[in-house]
Amino acid sequence: MKEIRFFYRRFNFTSKPGDRVKCEHSLAHSLRIAPPTAANKTKKLEWNEELADSNLIWLGSNILPLNSVSEEERLELLYQFAPEPKIRNQSKLQTQQRQYRLKIKKAIESETNKGNVDAAKFLQDVLNTKGHVSYSRIEQFKKLPMQRKGQRIKMLETYLNAYNQLQQRPAANHVFLQEGIFKVPHRWDVGTDVISVEEYILFTQKFLDDHFPDYPVRAIIAHDDERSIEVTTGAHTHYFISGQNNQTGKYDLRKTQIRVVNEYISSSFPDEELLPDDGKLSRKLTKKFGHYFQCMVLDYANEHLFKSKELRADFAPETEQKSELRKKMDREASLPKSERSHNHYTHQLELAQAKIQSAEQQYDKLLENTQSLEGQFEKLLDEVTEVQINLSELQVEKDTVMTEVSELQAQKSRLSQLTKELTEAIMPKLVSVFKKVLLALNARDQKMATKQIEYLDSAFSAALELPPSVAQGINREIKAIKKANTTIEAEASMDK
Repeated sequence: MKEIRFFYRRFNFTSKPGDRVKCEHSLAHSLRIAPPTAANKTKKLEWNEELADSNLIWLGSNILPLNSVSEEERLELLYQFAPEPKIRNQSKLQTQQRQYRLKIKKAIESETNKGNVDAAKFLQDVLNTKGHVSYSRIEQFKKLPMQRKGQRIKMLETYLNAYNQLQQRPAANHVFLQEGIFKVPHRWDVGTDVISVEEYILFTQKFLDDHFPDYPVRAIIAHDDERSIEVTTGAHTHYFISGQNNQTGKYDLRKTQIRVVNEYISSSFPDEELLPDDGKLSRKLTKKFGHYFQCMVLDYANEHLFKSKELRADFAPETEQKSELRKKMDREASLPKSERSHNHYTHQLELAQAKIQSAEQQYDKLLENTQSLEGQFEKLLDEVTEVQINLSELQVEKDTVMTEVSELQAQKSRLSQLTKELTEAIMPKLVSVFKKVLLALNARDQKMATKQIEYLDSAFSAALELPPSVAQGINREIKAIKKANTTIEAEASMDK
């Protein structure tokens, strides 16, 4: 089973103006649109435009290509998900609601003492009402007997005006929307051929449904465009979950997540002390909460995502070491600093030693690289010198060959011209000689001896005009013909 790392991080956004801008920018990044605020414009370099069609979005039912949702629709989703801007005079309305709620309580007490029980009960019912209170209740209230009726009616009107405008508005420090990211980093080489983009979305949905079923998942967006075209790794999901409980209407996601983590600690680490369930965590407990949240995510991912893929996600050794170190520091927190195994002095000493060790390692590596480079340089220099010598020798050989070729070409040209001239001069004379020899042979056949001798003598004279080597050969043949003719004539005389 291959060991990998699994990255998970979550971000909480409240209704505070600064958080709202951050949330809008994060949503814009996930939705691949420009944020509505002028600040923090989304950088296109954050993803590869050529892979935009690889992104998917889940909006509560089907999984769709993100590009199938128009930019206008995506901007509308951003406004739906992000915390609403602070209403006008919100602080004034909140103060007004508190003040007039107190006035109503005093009025209830006063009307009860005066015997106006119906009016007192009516006002108490208004205070106990959850959600929007209809303004028609004011008309009902007017019909009841009470003291100082005009003041009481004005008091109720002012309270309902402030109360209804503030309804369903979370407290400024309550989580309105939470974003989470699930990702296997590139370097672990887990591509979409192993875990598809759709599988990432379904896993994210299952994790949220199993752990936080009462909190609506607004969207899950899967990105597969933060990579090069030639690779398949880096796919990840962003989820956006509402901070409001759909059963109670309260914005209490953080308390619920603490409760869920406590349940995980109870089942997986029974000896570990639980977190306070009131949601009030110190800095130390907040880190503890984050650590066990990560453990919970890791265990769940191994069981429901990686196991079937022959993968196992685990903390990096450094992370584990830091986690154990944190526990040890927590246990020693009550000791005097001088008695702690990790205090300021030892920390500074460790930092100094680490820097020295790092510098020594870098120096040794640089020295080794320098020596290696020097050896390579000398070797290359020798090779270059040898190549230059070879090139010089080859150049000399080339020049010699080129000279010889030029001379041969000139000689060839001269011979060609000479051959042409000889051919033009000798051919007519050769033809004349051969013609006379043929005539002589023909005269012999005709028994014309005298004529034959004339032709042979003429051929002999013509042959003398040819080059000596050619003339000698031809004359030998003519003499042979004459001799043969003399022999034939002698034999003919004897026969007579």
